[in-house]
Amino acid sequence: MEQVGVLGLGRFGLFWAKVLSHGYEVFGYNRSPRENPPCALVSLEELCKLPAVFLSVPMRSMRETLERIAPLLGPDTLVVDTCSVKVKPVEWMTEILPPATPILATHPMFGPESGKESVMGLPLMMYPVRMPPEQYEELGHFFRSLGIMVVEMTPEEHDRQAALSQALTHMLGRSLNVMGIDDTPIGTLWYRKLLAICRQVAKDSEELFMDMQLLNPYAKDMRRSFEDAWQTVAMEISETGKDMAGAAPKKPS
Repeated sequence: MEQVGVLGLGRFGLFWAKVLSHGYEVFGYNRSPRENPPCALVSLEELCKLPAVFLSVPMRSMRETLERIAPLLGPDTLVVDTCSVKVKPVEWMTEILPPATPILATHPMFGPESGKESVMGLPLMMYPVRMPPEQYEELGHFFRSLGIMVVEMTPEEHDRQAALSQALTHMLGRSLNVMGIDDTPIGTLWYRKLLAICRQVAKDSEELFMDMQLLNPYAKDMRRSFEDAWQTVAMEISETGKDMAGAAPKKPS
């Protein structure tokens, strides 16, 4: 496989095209014009005839995108999603794409900001939904050659783990941004790390945040567990405060 396509040249798509260009001739398609794209632009029809097409579209647009490309795909074109949630996109791909279309589920656990300097050591989830083993090995070898840590995992296990490792992180960062925390000259190392999370999350779209929370089947339980834990800790503080107030020595009359 020498050529691949990227469908959707938003922030992540532009970044992903650059990553793929380290091993492939990359072509791109975007509905709206892009200035100085990192790859040659082609029509959607041409893109869908390439050996592999990486879908870099918002999760809520996946069904519409799949329905649009299904009749245009070449007989052996591999379709690869890059969504932050896996169960639903895999469900849609197997339902909508032709039965013979090879499918690969991936989730790069990094993006334009976290992978700006290097992708070395960063994790990428892969799962061969249906595809030739040699093609799966080729892509795995390519990503590893860049220093990326490839993790094979089922869509279900991915979403279960991502509900904590990603959805919870984004929820904390978004909540703290709403709270309005800011830098301070006496900030500890861990406070500065919290600020870094807030700033990172603020660069992502609200659409991505909502899709991460609402399309991951395990995110609702995560939010409930977090709320319960928060209430438990807040109650402990309240009860301890009462005990301390009751044990305080009385002032002499």
